[in-house]
Amino acid sequence: MKANSKIKKYKVPTLLQTSKTFSRMSLNNIYLKPENLQVTGSYKIGGAINVIMNLTEDQKKRGVITTSAGNWAQAVAYASQIFNVKSVIVMKEGTSETKIIATKGYGGKVVIYGKDTKDTIEKSMSLAKFENLTYLNCFEDENLIAGHGCIGLDIIEEKPDTDVIFCPIGGGAFIAGVAIAVKHAKPEVKIIGVEPEGANAMYLSLKKDKLVGIEKANTIADGLAVERPGARPFEIARKYIDEVVVVTDEEIKMAMILLLERAKLLVEPAGAASLAAIISRRLNFKDKEVVAILSGGNIDIDKLIYILKEEIRVKN
Repeated sequence: MKANSKIKKYKVPTLLQTSKTFSRMSLNNIYLKPENLQVTGSYKIGGAINVIMNLTEDQKKRGVITTSAGNWAQAVAYASQIFNVKSVIVMKEGTSETKIIATKGYGGKVVIYGKDTKDTIEKSMSLAKFENLTYLNCFEDENLIAGHGCIGLDIIEEKPDTDVIFCPIGGGAFIAGVAIAVKHAKPEVKIIGVEPEGANAMYLSLKKDKLVGIEKANTIADGLAVERPGARPFEIARKYIDEVVVVTDEEIKMAMILLLERAKLLVEPAGAASLAAIISRRLNFKDKEVVAILSGGNIDIDKLIYILKEEIRVKN
């Protein structure tokens, strides 16, 4: 992929980490892809850089606007700063304070508006028109999908014998990029998507073989709390994704805690979804070379404390 060579210099290597604990729990050989250690704390920096890099000079001059639950916001703000582009990000009410502060720290202007993804998208499109900003679609953009796909290539280059890759699904652009890249490089590798029980729009869409949404996303994994996947990612999912599995918030919390205890990795709920599916044995296979993509590590300390206290209460 052309995008890979262009954006690599802006990223840090996130080499695979093996885990005897998770391998034993899942009956497979497990490798963690720690995108929580990436610049801005998530995988999204690659997609953001590829999008900003491919804008016209006029689009860059006008500045950009997008919507985000947090990680995309930080990535866009950071990428915009690199290329000296003004950035505005619309975030819904209740967005993680950690992600808001970080986005501002990377130079982005934050607008808080709306209660769900639909509200924030409508607001960002309205502001784009009113302020003559370039609107960045966080689901559909081909450069975004290609940028995300670089992570799939990284995995195959580092571990050519990979059998299965687990990847979280929000709007679907991430897994779409990973799936296209991996399937073109090694078609036999299985791509498994993971969604929270309270935000399973892609799972339902694939099951019904048409794009559908849910009334309201309700999950601790705010990075995956999307009511409707993107149209382009859905079409790619139908062609390239082998299966989508659903996990509970409790399973996500347990995966987060185990990552802290056993791998010494701080991962946000969305980032722990892939591992949650693996250690909960959502799929019936064993002795495979399996990669779990940990998509991000941006979590409010208050939320982390709440999860840890809840786990202590359950144990006692």
